[in-house]
Amino acid sequence: MTTQQNLDEQASFSAPIEDLQVRIAFLDDLVDQLNDQVARQNAEIADLKKQMQMLYRRIESADLSEGIAAFDPMTNRPPHY
Repeated sequence: MTTQQNLDEQASFSAPIEDLQVRIAFLDDLVDQLNDQVARQNAEIADLKKQMQMLYRRIESADLSEGIAAFDPMTNRPPHY
């Protein structure tokens, strides 16, 4: 084999390898971006859970029996009936 043929073979092998390396670099970047997004969403979900727990505690501690009249469907009919 001549040196030209050797160089052609090396070039034909190195092009797909370089393509794979570029794709891996992009995939690594994508994985990092997705990981950051998941971390942000996890923090947001944790914050929302805390807010929901606070609301539940406020509702449970509130005395809702005052100010709410008992509803009797037979006597308290809406005007459109």
